[in-house]
Amino acid sequence: MDNAAILVATAAVLSVWIAIFVYLWRIDATAQALRRELERERRESLPPSAEVTRVRDTGEPVERH
Repeated sequence: MDNAAILVATAAVLSVWIAIFVYLWRIDATAQALRRELERERRESLPPSAEVTRVRDTGEPVERH
């Protein structure tokens, strides 16, 4: 009888550890996929373009890039 209780407890603990391992493994795989997608988007994207204008009090532009 004692042997059966030890086996049940061991199986329960082992099941919990396996579930934790699988959960962390899936999170890691998802994070890696997101990292790869982010890196791919960074490589494919064009550099940001912006237009900067400084204006004097009179309203006329001083610099334009």
